[in-house]
Amino acid sequence: MKVQSTAMCWKPALFPLFVWLLCSCGGQDNAEVAGQAEARSIAVTVVKASSREVRDELHSVGRVISRNTPTLAAEVSARVIDVRADEGQTVHEGQVLLTLDRTPFELAEREALANIQRLDANIGNEQRRVERYQGLKDKDMMPQERLDDAEANLAVYRASLEAAEAQLAIVRDRLAKTELVSPVTGMVEKRHVSVGDFVKDGGALFTLTDTTNLRVEMPFPETVGGLLQTGQALLLESPVAPGLLVEAVVDEIRPQVSEMSHSMTVISNIANPGPWRSQATVEGVLVVEIRRDAVVVPSAAVVKRPAGDVVYLLDAQQSGEVRQVVVSTGVRRNGWTEILDGLRRGDVVVVEGAPYLTDGARVTVLENPQ
Repeated sequence: MKVQSTAMCWKPALFPLFVWLLCSCGGQDNAEVAGQAEARSIAVTVVKASSREVRDELHSVGRVISRNTPTLAAEVSARVIDVRADEGQTVHEGQVLLTLDRTPFELAEREALANIQRLDANIGNEQRRVERYQGLKDKDMMPQERLDDAEANLAVYRASLEAAEAQLAIVRDRLAKTELVSPVTGMVEKRHVSVGDFVKDGGALFTLTDTTNLRVEMPFPETVGGLLQTGQALLLESPVAPGLLVEAVVDEIRPQVSEMSHSMTVISNIANPGPWRSQATVEGVLVVEIRRDAVVVPSAAVVKRPAGDVVYLLDAQQSGEVRQVVVSTGVRRNGWTEILDGLRRGDVVVVEGAPYLTDGARVTVLENPQ
């Protein structure tokens, strides 16, 4: 009986403790529920879709070619007596490269001059004869036939003088051609003769490469042939001069598609910017189109989903939630992606955290829209 009575006495004392424990357990459950709800909200950063200039570009690798690569030939037959340029040497327009023996042409010039002097004397003498015969004819002291003969002789001498002067011009032209002059500024690609060689008319002497007037040839796949037009901008850079960017335009488009590579070639004529060399490699960017106010977002904001490329917009009607929007993308460059359709300038999109979102997901913004 004492034991029972002791147990009955403790029951009222334990009841407040039981109630307190119950309350404490209930408070912990509420905090956990709140924490779980907070955990379901994904932390993200956002940015406003902006507008900027976007260039639609094609890239290719081509080569630099000299627009002039003349092979200089002898225009007269003579012996080489002096060579003033060698392979690899830079030469300038008008510079003398080689001299041929002038002796036979100087003698021919002297002969032509002497012939002209003789004819001048004959013409003077015959002119005086005609004048004298004309005076006698006027007095009926000279038959007409003798006057006609004198005038005919005078005409022959004058024609002979004209031929002699032409011959002198030919000789002097040949004399001038004994000096070979560079027609372009460039480099000597090959020297074909040496001192002492006898060259014939038409024989090769030098091959030059024009280093001032250059042509750039760049191939592009035939699949983009419809985008190529003359006048489009080209940005060019060659490994022979790293960091030197040359702005040019498309001057020509070769009409035929390459049989081997199935490519179309664009051609741009440029002046050498300085250190470029013929046959050097050139990297080019062809600007197909420029869109001045294209809508762009950071590339990290665009996510691949079964529906295609999507971005997540902060839902203006449901605070703290995002809405999935399918977009059409254009140019991707330097961390930015062009949005062709689906977004407007000023729309707020998720950047960091976008891959972890779904339509209607709750988010916590770590940064204000920029």
